[in-house]
Amino acid sequence: MLSACEECAGGDVRSYEEHFAACPECKEYAEAAEKLNVQLGFLEDLASKPLDERKQLLGSRMRKFLGMPEAEREAAIADLLNALGDISEDARMKVVKARTDIMMEIPKEHRNTLMTVFAEIMKDWPHERKMMEKQAVMKSTEDYFFLKRKMVRKKFGQMLA
Repeated sequence: MLSACEECAGGDVRSYEEHFAACPECKEYAEAAEKLNVQLGFLEDLASKPLDERKQLLGSRMRKFLGMPEAEREAAIADLLNALGDISEDARMKVVKARTDIMMEIPKEHRNTLMTVFAEIMKDWPHERKMMEKQAVMKSTEDYFFLKRKMVRKKFGQMLA
């Protein structure tokens, strides 16, 4: 979409600002890019915090997801999960660690609701993105006791298959 927008805006005699204000396709792309930028900022800031603070901040966001209507919840979670692929590996590992810990600490009903949405989003990911997620989950569960580690990895493995 970026290259199409560059071509579209580059072929316009108006300024970029005027073009983005008038072109519906480029305006939509600019809004999506800004939404991604906000998610990236949140995730990078989150990764810079200690684990307990990461869990508190991400847990708050996850509780908000649970209170959303289904379609809104899926869109919000998709934005967050998809942005994870665009941050550094180190930051991604830290965020996935907090997310995985939270998922194991919340009640089954909430965990199932979120995991169902996660699976729906992840099924459409390309193989490379699924492998990035799998590596992050493997790393984030290293400190779990053996049985818990196996169960969590199996559950995420099924979602990423």
